[in-house]
Amino acid sequence: PMARIARLDRDAARNASDITDVLTRFANRELDLLVGTQMVAKGHDFPGVTLVCVVLADGTLALPDFRAAERTFQLLTQVAGRAGRGEDLGRVLVQSYNPEAAPIAAMVRGDFAGFSELELSRRRALRWPPFARLVAVRIEGPVASEVARLSKDLAKAALKILRDDSTMRNVALLGPTPAPLRRIKGNSRWQFVLKGPTHAALTPLVAAVEAAAAGAIGSTKVTIDVDPVAML
Repeated sequence: PMARIARLDRDAARNASDITDVLTRFANRELDLLVGTQMVAKGHDFPGVTLVCVVLADGTLALPDFRAAERTFQLLTQVAGRAGRGEDLGRVLVQSYNPEAAPIAAMVRGDFAGFSELELSRRRALRWPPFARLVAVRIEGPVASEVARLSKDLAKAALKILRDDSTMRNVALLGPTPAPLRRIKGNSRWQFVLKGPTHAALTPLVAAVEAAAAGAIGSTKVTIDVDPVAML
């Protein structure tokens, strides 16, 4: 009850100065507990830390992104590494509703090779990177109906190429659909994804989308993201 506690997240630490202040106080043992988001995991080295607790470790597995398992394993491994970096041994407690999920179970075992092999086999079967190339087309703007209409029009332009070209058997169009993060800063967001074996296979589709996007009006914005690092 008498522990000195601080938060480290985007609400509590709004700029670099706030972050530096909290970390400095923690490093100087002016704080006993540091509670935070993923910001806590990012490579900080505090020899005095002997206990790391992760709450709801499987939350990131629910994200609609093919890298969700990989990023969950990566984040848990990274934050676990904050404990026991000094002379004293460290302990890591992981709370999960699905402890048998591959990235969580593998992280607890410290089994990077096993997780990597399993994840790569899943990616190969479903044709996700690194066994395919992706192009994400994102449409956003203040008028929801215009964003939806333009998204469907751009997807139709790509779909026409798919239907008319017999060499496109291994290329897929996923969507269009509202983005997982439907609104950001007042803008509605839609997206669709082009998936194929190589960048070259996707080039005709991208060209068709670019040509159709040239007619975009108003403040609606179209972004073509090759090899997207996030699907949200």
